[in-house]
Amino acid sequence: MRLRKAFLWSMIVSLALAALLGISALILPRWFRYDDEILLSTVLFGAFSLVALVCASVLEKRRLVPAMWIGIMAAVAALLVWLVLIWFDAALDWRAEMRGARIAGTFTIITVLLGQSGLLTLPRFDHPWAGSVRWMTIGVSSLLAATGIALVWFNWMNQQIDEGRVLGVLGILAACGTVVTPILWKVQVVRRAESAETIPAKITVSLTCPRCAAGQQLITGPTKCRQCGLRITIAVEEPRCACGYLLYRLESNRCPECGREIAEADRWAAT
Repeated sequence: MRLRKAFLWSMIVSLALAALLGISALILPRWFRYDDEILLSTVLFGAFSLVALVCASVLEKRRLVPAMWIGIMAAVAALLVWLVLIWFDAALDWRAEMRGARIAGTFTIITVLLGQSGLLTLPRFDHPWAGSVRWMTIGVSSLLAATGIALVWFNWMNQQIDEGRVLGVLGILAACGTVVTPILWKVQVVRRAESAETIPAKITVSLTCPRCAAGQQLITGPTKCRQCGLRITIAVEEPRCACGYLLYRLESNRCPECGREIAEADRWAAT
């Protein structure tokens, strides 16, 4: 929790500084000698803080712990190398700049890949085929990252295959899988909530008419008193969490699906 808070506050501060410096550079351009460097540095700091925050959030869930630590360290390394290239470009020759850009680009690709992979491992699927979509997406993203790193360092595809098409196909597949995976999880949550009903939609309820005091049994939904004709609507709704999870027989104080805290009035009381 402390690690995530640290990344969150660093991201907020860096974005606030970037906005302030950007406005100042536009209003008072002659007052800032290094306005472009400062603005770019704060934007990079905010971007890498966001990726590190994602890795820290996945780390809290105890998923892919070694990979998430690598993602955080890669984000820090990429940020440091980019900052060196931004602030000391005049002191570096073109070879050093090229080597530094390749190192920073490699670390950037690694941290983005691990952050995405960590997010995709958070949903818990009931069906193996849904989980296979997630792992296929991670595999395609890994292939895309490996191809990007190979192009950054060796540019080995230029004489064989049009690298733009390869990267485009892999990028489309990775993007589709990244979008489809949480959709599948949401569909599973909805189905689980619908199938978890402990009582049918139509049941018979014994009640007393509030007007004629006649005791009778009526079916849930729009109905009317059998003696005086008073229109009555009977609705029976089981307690649920905001995510749709059925709270019947829930003995803990948190929803097992989304982790929200459940008010004591909504918890199941064993009698």
